[in-house]
Amino acid sequence: MKTIHLIQHTHWDREWYFTENDSKALLYYFMEDLMSRLEADNNIGPFILDAQTVMLDDYFEVAPENKFRLEKLINDNRVLIGPWYTQTDFLTVSAESITRNLLLGLIDCRKMGKALEVGYIPDSFGQMAQLPMLLNQFNIDKAVLWRGWSERLVANSEFTWSSQDGSKVTTAVFPWGYGCAKWLPTDKHSITDAIVACAQKQCQFAATQQVMLPNGNDQSPFEYQIPGLLEHVNQSQDEFHFVNSSFGEYFVALSNEQHLLPEFSGEMLDPKYMRIHRGIFSTRMDIKQANARLEQLLSRQLEPLLALNYSQGLPYPQSAINAIWRSAMKSHAHDSIGGCNSERVNAMVLNRLESGIEMAEQLLELNFRKLTEGIEAQVAGTKVVVFNSVPKARDSLVELTIYTPHQQVAFVDGEGQPLRYQIISESQQDMSTIIQELSNNTTTTWYRKLELAVEVTAIPACGYTTIYLQEETDNAGELPVTVSQAKRITNQWFELEHLADNTIRLTDLRNNRHYSNAFELVDGSDEGDNYNFSPLANDWLLSSHDCRQQVEVATGELFSTLKVSFEFELPADLAERKQGKRSVTLPVCMTLTLRQDRPSIDCKVELNNTALDHRIQIRFPTGIANALHYADQPFGLITRETVPQELALWQQEEWTEAPIANYPMQSMVLQRDESAGLAVVTQGLREYEFAQTEPETIAVTLFRSVGWLGQANLTYRPGRASGMVLPSPDSQIQGEHCFELSVVPFSAEAETEFWCTIEQINTPVIAHVGTDWARFRLNSEQNHFPARHSLVLWQSDLHFSTLKKAEQGEGLILRAYNPTAQPQTMGTLNTEFVTQLTQLDETTSREWTETALPSSPVTLSMTRAEQQ
Repeated sequence: MKTIHLIQHTHWDREWYFTENDSKALLYYFMEDLMSRLEADNNIGPFILDAQTVMLDDYFEVAPENKFRLEKLINDNRVLIGPWYTQTDFLTVSAESITRNLLLGLIDCRKMGKALEVGYIPDSFGQMAQLPMLLNQFNIDKAVLWRGWSERLVANSEFTWSSQDGSKVTTAVFPWGYGCAKWLPTDKHSITDAIVACAQKQCQFAATQQVMLPNGNDQSPFEYQIPGLLEHVNQSQDEFHFVNSSFGEYFVALSNEQHLLPEFSGEMLDPKYMRIHRGIFSTRMDIKQANARLEQLLSRQLEPLLALNYSQGLPYPQSAINAIWRSAMKSHAHDSIGGCNSERVNAMVLNRLESGIEMAEQLLELNFRKLTEGIEAQVAGTKVVVFNSVPKARDSLVELTIYTPHQQVAFVDGEGQPLRYQIISESQQDMSTIIQELSNNTTTTWYRKLELAVEVTAIPACGYTTIYLQEETDNAGELPVTVSQAKRITNQWFELEHLADNTIRLTDLRNNRHYSNAFELVDGSDEGDNYNFSPLANDWLLSSHDCRQQVEVATGELFSTLKVSFEFELPADLAERKQGKRSVTLPVCMTLTLRQDRPSIDCKVELNNTALDHRIQIRFPTGIANALHYADQPFGLITRETVPQELALWQQEEWTEAPIANYPMQSMVLQRDESAGLAVVTQGLREYEFAQTEPETIAVTLFRSVGWLGQANLTYRPGRASGMVLPSPDSQIQGEHCFELSVVPFSAEAETEFWCTIEQINTPVIAHVGTDWARFRLNSEQNHFPARHSLVLWQSDLHFSTLKKAEQGEGLILRAYNPTAQPQTMGTLNTEFVTQLTQLDETTSREWTETALPSSPVTLSMTRAEQQ
């Protein structure tokens, strides 16, 4: 006889078609009811508070007086909280975001008493392959999931799931969702038949005699009557034995049958029994880009600079940083970051992210100012601090902006030697918007605004160097730029040529390999919704090749650009597309850049979206026929089928959604064979596709434009509507947009150089010009800092993830990761700090090894000897 473990819970969407303000109002009454019921009857409970501690933050905003009531219930195991801060989506946010989600969620749990030690993920739109590794790094070895699983991946709904680094978690799936036993009857005449029917369905794929039955649903109240009816249910039937249970009790019982569980490794993206909504990776691309900008700003720029300054005596605003992270995580829930919300909620999601960017940028600016002011100048001029957060010394082109009334400027290093620079663009700037004191002037002060790229060498590892801007001097170091009507640019690695048929040919000069039709923009229909892409049955695809194009070339020693401008003539909407009519023009400017400091082709696409119900992709034919390809995932690399085999059977088996080859990525997709490969590295673009008809072509989605939250009977998602059938006109994302990515061809024998290039793109060197112009005044910095400084040198092939202050104590945390699917050497460390290898939780020590496992993070705790 199978034992059915009744799990009582609520799934708490903070926002969706309703706002967080709506849910906070409901939460007040929900929690009062829950606590009162538990306090009145010791025989009911425990109750799972959706494993996200943000519910505590929200509740204490509206009922701070009840903190001690709830704390007692938590410590008595009547209410189970955590381990997450929010129920994040795992496929559209960064590795650091996911790590901080668990890190801060567990800190909240410890403050309230204890945490649910299970990776409970009831509603993520698909499951990443790295989840076992992530959970193990926080000493969690159990997981409960929904969405993405099918028996095609693993035969049973209970299994042992492993990651590439060998991490394992005992996993149980709700095959029919977290609401499969919701709203059960509360009278003895009806309860038995209803709950037995639910249990029978839940047992369909069970591997053992222990089966969970989740009792709860979205924002649903506590079904407190059900535990008291289980004895009656057990007496009135003999098929199952029902117990009022918890995840902890369930996994203890399951451990006795652990030997029956099958093994599984990989991600879970099957929409056979439940939709995973593959369209969310490109819905509301403005939200995706804002989120990616904030994630990179926090983990790869602000936190490393703060850590560097902290090591030199400046304060570290840890609470402020964590407040930004928490605010961002409120936008990381599956609906929130997916963009599948009402208009009002999408606006709130974007506002939270933009607010986080504003605060992070201001903190970055203020800390750069403090650092710059404390540096004693070595030569005449305005100090410019060049900061490299990666723990490896680097040479790089450094982009910066200056404002000057002078026609002649120069940059020199600390020895007074000229540095080469090249102007990217020049415009006029009203300085009253830059210098506060000028805002009351009756006349306008105009300066030259120069966007520049300066060549800087030997930038210290995980540190900075100081260069100097000299004005009213000769233009020593300025390199000329030649503008012409030529249609070809080249550097030591590549040649780009715009051909007569409006195609662009890329040639890798290292192996004479040609990539034809590169950087083609293709527009097609999208009659879908915020959840799913859905083209017309007989789609009309339009190519940038068919547009009249203008080409301008600018050639310089540091970088050269090929700029292609055109007007895309497109259907205004679906009705026009069906008629074969094109009545709107969509202006596009594509700028391709060849730099002299790294073997990549940078691409910027600026456009004004004037059409509705369509999708634009940028395509890269690789010339490589391979059944498999690669993409980056949190802290690593994953292998996927180029044309999914399940495409041939999904309709016959009546899957809930087509398993199309629209895939998520962190920032990179890669196609290769034994001799060469080509990668596309994006800035905030999360979706790529291999079409069935063009499996040798990488297509990166720039954006898709739709007008509904949910719709029924889509091409790739038959049946009912997902979400709510609500208009969502802002999801058409009309107006101006800018998309950036880089293309990195490589040869197999130069794979180390390839990975180095990827890291350079993902973590660029940044700079601060130390003028006195600022929005806010500060007293002069009293600390003194050297003109050059390096915190730590780590000679390895691992990739930088972050440098931050530890959550506990006064030490620092430096994290890198192995981006490949192969073991990598750990390399050598050179620092004045005492280092200890730890887990992502920052507290569990590990023994130092010489090898970093595939697709795994390496976290170092760094303390000074006097701090130990």
